[in-house]
Amino acid sequence: MTCPILTFFTNKGGVGKTSLVYHLAWMFVELGKRVLCADIDPQANLTAALLDEDAIADIWSNEDNGTIFPICANSLE
Repeated sequence: MTCPILTFFTNKGGVGKTSLVYHLAWMFVELGKRVLCADIDPQANLTAALLDEDAIADIWSNEDNGTIFPICANSLE
């Protein structure tokens, strides 16, 4: 099985990349698709939009954690 990959990139800020990815992800989930969003922007605006405030606080307060994977993996169990 192949997995389609959509990539959005531009060096220009403020053109709507984050908003576009957020809304496309939401629509694909509504259609029953599995979606993975990888937010590699240092501002982490997409991450902040997709996670609730408690999950974000846990990520930022945990100095041992260089990734959101453990928190997201626990929420899926």
